[in-house]
Amino acid sequence: MNLKWRAVFCKPREEQRARMHLVNQGFEAFLPQLRSRRRLRGRDRTSIEPMFPRYLFLALADHRQDWGPIRSTRGVIGLVRFGNEVPIVPDDLIEALKCYQDERGAIEVARYHELKENDPVEITAGPFAGYRGIFEAETGAARAIILLEILNNQRRVQIATGDLRRA
Repeated sequence: MNLKWRAVFCKPREEQRARMHLVNQGFEAFLPQLRSRRRLRGRDRTSIEPMFPRYLFLALADHRQDWGPIRSTRGVIGLVRFGNEVPIVPDDLIEALKCYQDERGAIEVARYHELKENDPVEITAGPFAGYRGIFEAETGAARAIILLEILNNQRRVQIATGDLRRA
């Protein structure tokens, strides 16, 4: 059976419920999620949220499969349609999203992406939490170099990018 990915429109904040019920019915469902860290009431919090709020993806055969149960699934409003057409989501897009998932099924969001050289930053976690510095460069997928004022001298320090925010 040649399966193609299609988008499903869900009720607000019911993407997980819809995915679970669709999988229980034998459908292959994919819900890309983002893991992000943010500061709330002085503490770092990790949250996992859908990458595309109110949407998930299903691998479906072209009308050889009964699509009727999808509409009546808890949490689902229906398949995304343009007129009578149910558009296909490219396989390479779904595969790329799956590639970036971690072992728990979420994609890590780096908060430093808008930082440029010489931007002031604050370190939010680790031994330097609360210190302020200057963003200098990105050194890899998860680390950056910042300049910190230590003992009246500027020092280059590598910090996890998830532990930085614009000051």
